[in-house]
Amino acid sequence: MLRFKNIAVKSVCRVLCFLLSAALVASFSPPPAVAIKIGNVGNIVGAAKGQEKIRKSLEYYENDGRGELFAEIKKSEGVNPDPTMNAVLDRIMQRLSATVAKTEPSIKERPYNYFVNTQEDFNAFCTLGHNISVNTGVFYFFANNEDKIAAVVAHEMVHGQRNHPIEGAKKKLTVDFLQKVVGADLGGAGRLAADVVAVNVKNAGITKPNEWEADNIAFLYLADAGYNVGAPAAVWQRVIDNTKDKAGMNFFNNIFNPSTHPSNTDRRANYAKKLTEYSNNKISVDETAGEVKVNGKPFLKPAAAAGMSGLERAYLIAGNLAAVYHAGPVNAAAVAEGGAVRLGGKAIVTVSQGDPGAAELAAVLNNIK
Repeated sequence: MLRFKNIAVKSVCRVLCFLLSAALVASFSPPPAVAIKIGNVGNIVGAAKGQEKIRKSLEYYENDGRGELFAEIKKSEGVNPDPTMNAVLDRIMQRLSATVAKTEPSIKERPYNYFVNTQEDFNAFCTLGHNISVNTGVFYFFANNEDKIAAVVAHEMVHGQRNHPIEGAKKKLTVDFLQKVVGADLGGAGRLAADVVAVNVKNAGITKPNEWEADNIAFLYLADAGYNVGAPAAVWQRVIDNTKDKAGMNFFNNIFNPSTHPSNTDRRANYAKKLTEYSNNKISVDETAGEVKVNGKPFLKPAAAAGMSGLERAYLIAGNLAAVYHAGPVNAAAVAEGGAVRLGGKAIVTVSQGDPGAAELAAVLNNIK
């Protein structure tokens, strides 16, 4: 057996033993982070319960409680009883709902609630529970033109049919958001108050892909419902024409969020392309020249009229032609009737001051169709 007779050697051994034992104790001690997490368990559990309450509340207002939410939306937005505006919206909802039901019969289980609100800027929205509202400003802007307003409403109905509102609301309405923005109390039983949800889920969490999907499917809804397929492009042309000053920008403030909305020109171009495709590639609009073309040949460069630019009119005229050419080859002759040009029984354009005469236009169309 070896013995340590040297004091210094013995001391070194003692120190080494002490350090080794300390290291072993430290290796079995819980890390400080665990202690911190344990201290926050109450907060974590509370947040989880709050988020579950929010989720259940949103599901409730999406389904059984959608009528309660609709009533609160009316209170927050105000209801415009104007008979003309309401008659236009009634017709649009009936026609579009019938179209949607052909391929998406689930709409019959939750038919849309809708109303004209009193807000005078340009906006419309579909929120939880298939609840739709259109601003008074939309009706003013389009002078109650049903085709153009239908383009706006069809877009909102796609949001509803594709569940964009509920998905977006679940992303936006978090415990932190509600506590910081509205100071909502998430404690206790029950659900979020309808007024809190009504104010905070309008257009909530809608993404740019959602917007593109709504535009693309809305075109199909409009075409099937018999609306002018040039109206969506005309809508965005009108927006472009009216956003050249600060006042116009303020009127359209709600649709100019670059992170969630495509640009106005991109949306117009997308709808113009769809119009051409719908016409079996026979009808197009040259946006630079401001001309409607048939089979690639100029038909008409409309003059500005009735509060519309020539280009806005061009998309509407092109939409009328597209409906005729969508059905197949056009054998009928274009005719002039009382200041209007008709083709295949459909009115294509009513001439305005600055346009060629109806007889001249009919002759041009017959030469290129």
